[in-house]
Amino acid sequence: MRRTFLIAFSLLLAGAALAQQPPAPFDMGPERSTGPATRPSPAAPRPTPTTPAAPFQPTPAAPLPAARTTAPTAKAALAAQAAPASAGDQSDPSRRYLVPSDTLRLAGETERRAWSLYLTAEQAAAPAKLHLAYQNSIFVAPELSNLVISINDVQIYADRIAAADQASEHVINLPPGVLKAGNNIVRFGADQRHRTDCTVESTYELWTDIDPQKTFLSFGSSPAGRFTRLDDLRAVGLDGRGKTRFRLIVPSLDQLAATDVLMRLAQGLALVGGMPNQSFSFQKTPDGPLQPGELAVFVGTPEELRPLLPNVTPAAANAAVASFADYPGSSGYSALVLSGPSWPSIQGLIESFVSSTDGAATQRRETLSTMSWNGIDTPFLFANTLLDFSSLGVGSEEFSGRLYRKQFTIGVPADFYANAYGEARILLDAAYTADVLPGSHIDVFVNGNIASTIPITSGGGAVLRHLPIKLTLRHFKPGVNSIVIEAALLTSADKACAPGATAEDRPRFALFGSSQFQMPDFARIAQVPNLGATAGTGFPYASSSDPVSLFLGRVDEKTLSAAATFLGKIAIASHRVVPVSVTISAARIAGRNALFVGSISEFPANVLAQLKIDPESSSNWSPDGSTQPSPHPSLSLQDWQTRSGNNFLARQFSSLADWAKRNFDLSIAMLRFAPATDETYKPPKSAQMIIAQESDPTELGTWTAIISPDGNTLQQGMDAFSSRQSWENLKGRITVYSGAEAEPETVPVSWFRFMPTQTISFFNARLIAANWLSDNIMSYGLLLAAGAVLLGLATGGLLARLGRD
Repeated sequence: MRRTFLIAFSLLLAGAALAQQPPAPFDMGPERSTGPATRPSPAAPRPTPTTPAAPFQPTPAAPLPAARTTAPTAKAALAAQAAPASAGDQSDPSRRYLVPSDTLRLAGETERRAWSLYLTAEQAAAPAKLHLAYQNSIFVAPELSNLVISINDVQIYADRIAAADQASEHVINLPPGVLKAGNNIVRFGADQRHRTDCTVESTYELWTDIDPQKTFLSFGSSPAGRFTRLDDLRAVGLDGRGKTRFRLIVPSLDQLAATDVLMRLAQGLALVGGMPNQSFSFQKTPDGPLQPGELAVFVGTPEELRPLLPNVTPAAANAAVASFADYPGSSGYSALVLSGPSWPSIQGLIESFVSSTDGAATQRRETLSTMSWNGIDTPFLFANTLLDFSSLGVGSEEFSGRLYRKQFTIGVPADFYANAYGEARILLDAAYTADVLPGSHIDVFVNGNIASTIPITSGGGAVLRHLPIKLTLRHFKPGVNSIVIEAALLTSADKACAPGATAEDRPRFALFGSSQFQMPDFARIAQVPNLGATAGTGFPYASSSDPVSLFLGRVDEKTLSAAATFLGKIAIASHRVVPVSVTISAARIAGRNALFVGSISEFPANVLAQLKIDPESSSNWSPDGSTQPSPHPSLSLQDWQTRSGNNFLARQFSSLADWAKRNFDLSIAMLRFAPATDETYKPPKSAQMIIAQESDPTELGTWTAIISPDGNTLQQGMDAFSSRQSWENLKGRITVYSGAEAEPETVPVSWFRFMPTQTISFFNARLIAANWLSDNIMSYGLLLAAGAVLLGLATGGLLARLGRD
C-alpha cells in the first residue's frame, strides 16, 4: 500500500512540473524532427526553373562531399571530421577570402553575383576547402529557397536556405581540378520564395546575407600568402572586408627625389592587383604583422633594408634585383623586395616593372576592367553600337516569381556629352504567359535612376520581339554604367494567395539572350570640372603626355599614402600608369594638369581660390569636425534684403519661376540663357575630406585636390573612399566625405569649360550644340526667335525683289 502511494505521489509531482513549463513558442522555421538532424545533400538540390543548368555530377574518383553544417545538431559530426580554423583568426595565412566587398546580400526572388578570383599555381594545386557562412530573412521559406555556389562553372554547393534564427556555417571539400592557376570565376546565386505573401512588395523582404569574414578558401598547411614569381602578385587577394592593401616600406622615405618613382610603383602595383578596393600605406619600418589581402613591398639599398630584412639577397649589392623574402614576424607571408646598390639602379628596376603593366596612352580601350567584382569586363562604347545581351553576360532564362531582376553594365568615355538629349534603346526579346494580368510592367533603371517604364496593358500572354524601350541618356556617366531590367508580374493566383501559392514553380516570364542594347551616336567633348570622368576613366590625367604635377603639403607617410591611393584608383580606371612630377611648391603649376594632396592649412590661398573653396576654411575647419564662426562676419545691405525678402526684383522673379513650374514644369535651373557661375564652397562641420576639381588659371590644365583638416583624417578618408562603392559616388565639381555612415555629398557643376578631344567635324559640332541648347533653353528660344525674324526679313526682301508687295 505504501509503495502504491509513493508511485502515485511521484506521478502527481511529475504532472505538476509539466504543467508549470511554459508552452513552446511558435516557430516559423522548418519542421525539426526529434531524431538526429539530417540535411539534403548539396549535390542534389531541389530543381528550380531559374537554374536550368544541370546539377554537377561528381565522378566516382572524386566524389563531391556533402556540406557539413556547424549548427548545434551537427557540431559533434563536424568535430569528428577536420575542424576548420576559427572564424575569428583573421591573420591565418592559409586563407583566401572570397567576397570583394564588405557586404554581400542576395536579395529578391532570384539574384546572381559573379566575380573572378586569381590563384597562384601552388594554390590551385593544393587541396582546398570552401568555408561559407550566411544568414537569411525570416520571411524566406526554406523548403522553397536554394543557395547555389559554383567555381569555374562547377557546382560546389547547393542546399536550401534555412538560417533565419542564426548564421549557418558550412565547410565543403573542393574536388580536385576545380581550381586553376590564374582567374577563377566564382558565382553565388539565390532563389527565394516568401513564406506567406504573394505580392510584389513582399519580394523586398527576401534576402540572404553572405558573411565576408567567414566565407573563404582554406588551403590547409599551404600558405596562401607565399609568392615565388612576380606574376603571383595578382593573387594578393582580399581581407575579410573585401579590401586590399599594399604596404610600401621605404627606410629613406624622406628623399623627395625618390617620390616620383614610388608613385609610379604604386600605380604599377595597383594595375597588377586589379582589385576593386585597393589602398596604399607608406612606412619607414614594418608596422605589425601582415593580414590576408595585404602585400608588403620593401624598397631600398641593402644597407637600408638589412636592419629590417636580415636575409636580403646578396646579389642586390651588385645589381638591382626583385626578389621575395619572408615578411618579418609573419610566417607564411612573402614580401616583395626591390633592392640595388644605389637609388638610380632601384629606379631603373621599378621603371622596368612598371612598363610591363602600363597600357598605351594612345591605344583605344575596348573594355573596362570589372571582372574582379562583376565576373565579366564591361564593353566600352564610343559611338553607335548594337550589343546582344548574351555578350553582356545576360543569357536566356525563365522566371516563375513576382519580381524579376537582371543587371548588366556598359561603359562610355570621358568626353561623353549627352546629358540633355538623345536616347539609348533596349530591343527586348521576352515573353509572358496568359497568367500575367494587365497592370504588370517592365521597368529599366540606369545607375539607380528610373529611366523607362513599359506597362503591360493586355492579357492573354504575349511574345515580345525586339520591343523598343527608350532610355534617356540623362542618367549615363563616364565610366561604368549599371543597367537593371525589372519585371513586376501580377496574376490572379497571387491576388488570391491560397495556401501553397508561393510554391508555384510554373514559368510566367522569360527573358532571351537575343535581346539587344543599342547606344546611339553622342556628342564627344570633355567638360572641366568633371570628377565623374576622373573617377570613371582617369580623365584628364590618363591622356596627359606630360608629367602631372603632384603637389604634396608635406612629404610624410600619411600624405604619400593618400596620394598613392588616389593615383592607384586613377590607374585602375584608365588602365595606365600616369607620369607624375612631385613638387612642394605651387608657383610653377599653372598651365598644367596637377594634383594637390594635403591638409587645408598647407594649401596656398591662390590654389583654394582657384578651386572655389572658401580661404577662411584653412583656419576654422578643425579636425574634430567643429568649425569656429568667423569673429567678424561680413554683412551687406544686399544680404539683408535677400534674407528679409524685401528685394523687389527677387520677389518678381520668384513669382515668375513658380508660375513656370506650376504650368509648364520648368524649373529655375532650366530657365537660363547660360550656366551660372559656381559659388565659393565652405566645407561643412561634418566633412572629413573633400575632393575638388577646377580649371587652372590659364584654362589649359585641370587641377584636382584631395583636402582634409589634418594628415590623419586625410589618410583615413582616402582609405575609406578607395572602396568601389564610394569611388563611384565621385562626381560634380566637389565631393564631400563625412564618414562611413553618411552618403557622400556632391556639389554639382554649374559653369564648365569645353575641352576638345576629337577632330572638329560638323556632325559632332551639331550634337554638341544640340546638347548645350537643350541645357540652356532660354538661349535656344532666343535663337529660335532670332531665326524666325531673319527668315521673315529674308522672305520680305525676296518678295520685294520679285516685285510683289
